[in-house]
Amino acid sequence: MLASLLIMTGVLVVLPSGYVGAAGMVSNGDFEQGEGEVPSAWNVTGDAARVDTGPIYAGNWSARITGSNDTLTEWLCIGNLTMPVTFEAWGWIRVSGEVTGIIGIDFWAGVNGTQLSSTTILSTNDTNNGYAQVSGLMQSPMGANCTRIRLWGTDWHDGAEVRFDDIGFYAPMGALCFIATAAYGTETAAELDTLRDFRDQVLLKSALGSLFVEAYYRVSPPIADFIAKNDFLRAIVREVLLDPVVRLLQWSQGLWRG
Repeated sequence: MLASLLIMTGVLVVLPSGYVGAAGMVSNGDFEQGEGEVPSAWNVTGDAARVDTGPIYAGNWSARITGSNDTLTEWLCIGNLTMPVTFEAWGWIRVSGEVTGIIGIDFWAGVNGTQLSSTTILSTNDTNNGYAQVSGLMQSPMGANCTRIRLWGTDWHDGAEVRFDDIGFYAPMGALCFIATAAYGTETAAELDTLRDFRDQVLLKSALGSLFVEAYYRVSPPIADFIAKNDFLRAIVREVLLDPVVRLLQWSQGLWRG
């Protein structure tokens, strides 16, 4: 396992730097995937659509809404959280006319189940004929296992529209490493700092590493939840898998720390 990690680390270190996955846990946050005007992974109501005609922030597509009945919604699995976790959300919005573009995020027990938090609103009503980024931090309540992200607008009038692009959501730098946190039983274990540093200074600076992190944030929450409920399994994951990796990273930190 350690030999494999060394090979993986070497590959990731020599890949071109500068690439950071934009969406984090969000699927198709840039609306590049879909069939015609229907974006993959998003539930669409009203006349909401993805469009490939300008203005577009990045890539070839953006999402567009033109009325009060238009929304785009995506549900994310975040596992059964046994402690409050801080997440970051962001996105690029362009408004045309006197209208407000909104990204709303809330936490739930189950898809369309029980809403456990108030809705965090990221919004803008003046983007100066271009795209403006909105972002914010929010804390999930214990017991949440799903996050709902919605895109909509308010204060509509004829001819107004809102565009959305590069929507993102995940635990920011220094925050949760799902499986490792479950294994160590706390978000503040010193071993997590080493793993986070390696993620931020190596993985997120390469294309392959960023894709790995994106995939990890999507698939690891239910695995972490399963591990957290079994003390024996937590010990196995911690002592057999994580501790050797952490020791290797600490030993080799002179090679990869910035």
